[in-house]
Amino acid sequence: MSAGTSGVCAGAGPGATFDAAVPDSPREPGAPPALPLAAPPSGAFDLATFRRELASRTASAVQALRARIGSEALYAFALFLDAEAAFTTVSASANTEEALARRAAARAEADPRYRGEAGRRLLRWSTPDWGYHDFSPEVRALSLPPVLEWRPGADVALYAALVGALKVIDRAGLFGRGAERAFLTVNVLCPSPSPAFFLKGLKLLNPRPTVERHLRETAMAPFVRCVNRAPRRERMRIWLALYEDLYMEWRTPIAEEARARGMSPWDVEAELARFGAKAVPALVDLLAHYGFASPFDHNRGLETREVWLAGSALFLLRRIGGVHEREIARLQKLVGEFVERDRRLKIAPTLAENTARVLWQLRPRRFPEPQMDPQTYKLLNPEPFLPRAGR
Repeated sequence: MSAGTSGVCAGAGPGATFDAAVPDSPREPGAPPALPLAAPPSGAFDLATFRRELASRTASAVQALRARIGSEALYAFALFLDAEAAFTTVSASANTEEALARRAAARAEADPRYRGEAGRRLLRWSTPDWGYHDFSPEVRALSLPPVLEWRPGADVALYAALVGALKVIDRAGLFGRGAERAFLTVNVLCPSPSPAFFLKGLKLLNPRPTVERHLRETAMAPFVRCVNRAPRRERMRIWLALYEDLYMEWRTPIAEEARARGMSPWDVEAELARFGAKAVPALVDLLAHYGFASPFDHNRGLETREVWLAGSALFLLRRIGGVHEREIARLQKLVGEFVERDRRLKIAPTLAENTARVLWQLRPRRFPEPQMDPQTYKLLNPEPFLPRAGR
């Protein structure tokens, strides 16, 4: 489907007309004239008309924004959608370094993690927290076709129309020239965009220096390289601490930096797996430390973060393999302790069965397959996994 000429919903077609003009927004001296604004087209949705209207309204919105922010340093401009796919609204959002600092300072009064540079990093790409989020009623008033009427590929065509409109504005110089443009990031964003969605717009809409600067400042890879420059023993300690911080949702400086770069506990697991068998004793330590915490969070109706962390450490241990007999004995001891704890519980966490299962998978000739009660989640055949029976 052509992004410039074809309709994206059933019955769409060209030929919509405009019957009202909207006055131009204020513009800076020397800025290119704004494209005339027109009322939304009536009748069937036409993609080419939508793109022209979006470019016109967004150009005027940028000019009005420039007049509004004065000498503040504009670092981001985005067309903001309500979702990555099947989106139904589009709005214009922007932020300046000064507005970012004001918002972080306001947040820091109630939450210390937003103090200083840490707060600015956390909020820099949180579009709903921008000082000029959804600042243009004219852009917000643009209509998109109902999702139920979309043809196959409509989301791709609509995204291309958004990108095309922003490129028209960029070529007109409204996002600046030279160094000014290099320090402004233009994108198509949505609430909590995936890294792939963010990177897609970043590369399509910005010059190479802007892309490279952004990747240095916010990408995961430089963070990983920084940690891995530490001595090997210290490096493993850092990754283990970060693994614990992320699972427990603790707000330590390193965890907040990792979150700001899109790092998850599963990314940390990949780094820990590189240490091989050297990481196994520390993972057993995590299992032993957190495995006896309260099993259920009744407010969320789920297992607690502590039990999640214990179980994740256990399965990472299995993934790494190469487990020494000393750690096998520790796992057997933990099975016995988990089983004893579970006797007092009506519904048990699955750690006893999970630990027995890992023992079976690590030493299949030595341990039988574990059996679990599907109603209580308790281990039904603990005897073969206990230390005496396992020797």
